[in-house]
Amino acid sequence: MKKGKVIGLLVMSAVLLTGCVDSMPDLTAEQSDIIAEYAAGLLLKYSHHYDYKIVSEEEVAAAKAEQQELQEIETQEETEPETDVQTEPNEVSQDTANDSEETQQKETEANVILAADDTDFAAELGIDDLILRYQSFELCDSYPQDNTGFSVDAAQDKKLLIVHFDLEGSPEEDLNCNMFDYNIKMHLNINDSVSVTALSTMLPDELMTFMDVLPAGELVDVVAVAEVDNMTESEISSLILQVSSSGGNCTAKLK
Repeated sequence: MKKGKVIGLLVMSAVLLTGCVDSMPDLTAEQSDIIAEYAAGLLLKYSHHYDYKIVSEEEVAAAKAEQQELQEIETQEETEPETDVQTEPNEVSQDTANDSEETQQKETEANVILAADDTDFAAELGIDDLILRYQSFELCDSYPQDNTGFSVDAAQDKKLLIVHFDLEGSPEEDLNCNMFDYNIKMHLNINDSVSVTALSTMLPDELMTFMDVLPAGELVDVVAVAEVDNMTESEISSLILQVSSSGGNCTAKLK
């Protein structure tokens, strides 16, 4: 019965609208939306396929609370930090432990200061068949001081620090010596405050580039040359030599 009334009402509305188009009043957009919503509601209300039901305020509140709870759970999952995997001490590899021990050993060896008078620098530097010992040091304006042949002069307001060594080969036979092959580097620390590097002068008796025949059983004087500020030997209270080669390194106290 209700269904028939609704259909009849819609038919009458169509007829009236068709016949009275010219006299129909103008509607605002809001009024048109209200009429359309009302008509759609009537159609749905009397349709066999539509379960018309008025939702209570309690059900609406429960639905909103459930939706809010789901949103809070999603937000918490997005902002929750990832848990870092903690490495147990016993999981450290043996290779890492060995590398650490070797590094500590090298640092300890580098910090050991030898007594120059008791040190065979050739042995410390991994140089076979030779003996190299510290002899003395001096300060001068030019080396060699006799000015015969090739020499090196200090710059203005500077001095040359000359460190002398005794180089010895085989006691039984002559030995061809080429110190250039060992890539020797030398640094000198003066009074625990000034550090200088030995120069490459190409002097014939320079230790780092010495190339000659060592006569059997004889000592040859070889030197390291560095340029320092103008000073006297008495002003040098401490002199430390750091020397390295392709086969080793060592630190020795010269004074």
